[in-house]
Amino acid sequence: MRIFERETFRQIIPSFVFAIVVLSFILLMDRLFLLADLLVRKGVAVKIIGEIMFLSLPFVISISTPLAILIGGVITFGRMAQDNEITAIRAAGIPTWRIFVPALVFGAVLMPFMAFFNGFVLPESQYQVRGLLTDIARKKPSLRIQERVFLDDFPGYMVYIGVIDERRSEVSNVVIFEKSKGKGVPSFVTAPRGKIDYTPDDRYMILSLYDGEIHELTTNGNYRRLDFQQHTINILMDDELIRRNREYRGDDEKRLFQLLTVVKENKKAVQELKRQLDSLAAKNSDNEALQFKRDELRTQLRYKNTELARSLTEVHKRFSLAFSAFFFLLFGAPLGVVLRRGGVGTGFIVGLIFFAVYYVVLLGGENFAEGGRISPFLGMWLPNILLVVPVAELMARAFFEVSLGEKIINLLGLGSGAGAR
Repeated sequence: MRIFERETFRQIIPSFVFAIVVLSFILLMDRLFLLADLLVRKGVAVKIIGEIMFLSLPFVISISTPLAILIGGVITFGRMAQDNEITAIRAAGIPTWRIFVPALVFGAVLMPFMAFFNGFVLPESQYQVRGLLTDIARKKPSLRIQERVFLDDFPGYMVYIGVIDERRSEVSNVVIFEKSKGKGVPSFVTAPRGKIDYTPDDRYMILSLYDGEIHELTTNGNYRRLDFQQHTINILMDDELIRRNREYRGDDEKRLFQLLTVVKENKKAVQELKRQLDSLAAKNSDNEALQFKRDELRTQLRYKNTELARSLTEVHKRFSLAFSAFFFLLFGAPLGVVLRRGGVGTGFIVGLIFFAVYYVVLLGGENFAEGGRISPFLGMWLPNILLVVPVAELMARAFFEVSLGEKIINLLGLGSGAGAR
């Protein structure tokens, strides 16, 4: 391997790693607000928060890798052009495309890795993190007593406490609405003072109230008021996170082989429904029972076609994103040479603008494909297909110093001239 080829490797890999780290941090910021809310309001353990962060990384990496390779290509080859290294290589009689070969090898290795990653690692992490978030949603909120706030986090009770003396564990001006026992109108308890204690295992909060009143409606609809000197209420405080196994997986949570099995089953079901419809079409159309059966089969067929479109869209999406990790390099590297700017700022600005447009087209294609308005293949591969012409033009300009667009125009012009003569 020549010196400049090793230099290309030495520069593009750190640029790629730097870009993917920065982009991953930016994309994870969206998760941080959710995790902060879970930590504060739900009382989720820091260990669980860390697990959610770790399980969120594969999704972030799948999105940021194509963009990182684009930014790395712009930074690396833009800096080479800016420092006149490419000019020196051309002056030495070395073909410019030779410096692109190491980057091409890197992209070719990255593409199958991302196909495996998107096919197996990403869906498994999506399944795990979604199940964990579902379990957390079932978890009781962390029960923190607050002054002058109606707290409905307590199972079966709504509690209002006017003043809390945390040093003595004493409370004043207490109002409690009891929602348990299936009562239509909750009974409520008032007390000027009370005391808070907990069981040794912290599962129950013991609220002892003094010199208060209980107001309630009896079963025959009469109102009753009871005075008490002491009344004790045990409130469940068990907020343990219970982790459950989920059998159902969405399309984005299915591993590649599972998803391909679903596609195969849906295709078979669609063919069977079409066969049944064709067999009924030859029969008497005036029969109401047959007409009802045909309508039912059409509804089932429409539903199965929608399921098939969604599954196929997910399959093509995974491979399209994996291929984009290679295709973005074909776009970013020559773009850096043409722009002759290799700064980090330039790389990120160009990359983010380009990726925003790419992702909008991808999401639009996904929406149309799942709705059955276009084929799943076209919907998911359209952003890459649209890149073919600009990639070919940029590579021709950067590495072969020719313009395909000008050549095509000249050829068309010559053709027109020949026809006129």
